[in-house]
Amino acid sequence: MGNKKRRFADDGWALWIDGDDRSTIYLNEWINPRGRSYVDISVRVYGAKEAKSVNFFVPFEIEKSDITDLSYMLSDSSALRALFNTNGKVDSEKNKYTSELRYDNRTVSLINLTNEFTEVKKVSYGTVITVDLEFIKDFITSDEAYLIFRIPHKTLDEIFASTIDVGSIFDKINSLIQSPIISEKYGYSIRINEARLLPSEINEIEVLHEQRIRKALVTISLGDEYEMNDSTCYRIRRLEEELNKNYSPKDYDCANSITYQWVEERDSNMKAHYNFYFTMEHKKISKLSMMIYLLVVFFCGAFGSALYDLIKFIVTHLFLFVVKSQLWIRSSIFFHILTSNLLQMAVQFHIRITSKENISERVCHLRLMNL
Repeated sequence: MGNKKRRFADDGWALWIDGDDRSTIYLNEWINPRGRSYVDISVRVYGAKEAKSVNFFVPFEIEKSDITDLSYMLSDSSALRALFNTNGKVDSEKNKYTSELRYDNRTVSLINLTNEFTEVKKVSYGTVITVDLEFIKDFITSDEAYLIFRIPHKTLDEIFASTIDVGSIFDKINSLIQSPIISEKYGYSIRINEARLLPSEINEIEVLHEQRIRKALVTISLGDEYEMNDSTCYRIRRLEEELNKNYSPKDYDCANSITYQWVEERDSNMKAHYNFYFTMEHKKISKLSMMIYLLVVFFCGAFGSALYDLIKFIVTHLFLFVVKSQLWIRSSIFFHILTSNLLQMAVQFHIRITSKENISERVCHLRLMNL
């Protein structure tokens, strides 16, 4: 079984407008597992002239310097076509605070965010971004207005960050030996205006619970080596590299990314919250696993070769020892037989000599007696 890594991010966002509370929210996620991820937040305010402020709760800490206004980038027709899927036009020469966006036979105000009327406030966990529309009220020429800006998505950076769990390193090595495939599964939840996931100081804002969000649209762009659970999305397309190369975040790989879109739209019960859930999975061959396999093969080969040489040495010397032992045994038997034969010959010779000496003595004795 392959090594599995699962991580999950549960983001609770909030949007509320002080004044006319009708709106549509767009979240455009630029997910970059190997670098920094970003999210483009866009709001369409239907009663912009009556609205006093637009407020966002972001579920992580950011600084004012992290906010990048994207309204000027829409002057590029390619970026505008990528975002709105239409041949619109932006007139950015109207005034300092707003531009005029014309598309599909309508004209809306495009708000150019500046530090003059944008505030950032830290809360218990997360950040509130407030855009003061009263400050630029005289420059808003249409009842409909768009705000669009980009911030780093820190919770996604955290789940994709690589970590080392020393406590289970042996389990990981064992898992890598069993299979070189690492399966990484990530879960990501977007919940908009859901009280369960918001800090108490945000939940205490009464106007938050009266918001009428007509539509919520989530767009996720992700590298094509990742598998996205797209069973509930309504549109999938390959990210248009030429249209997005100047609009996408720096170092984002537009050439190898897929774009997925989900939308929830309501004509009634617009005060309810919105909830989106996504899963992403990535399978890859572990470099560590391949290194372990190579080391195992190398050591097995070296050990096998050494073992072969050792066995060959033992067998050869054992054979020589056996041969020499047999020669020694045969030589011992030969010398034993030879010695035995020599001894028998010596004994027989001695007997013969002894017998001759006795006969001679008897002959001499007889002769003496006759005399």
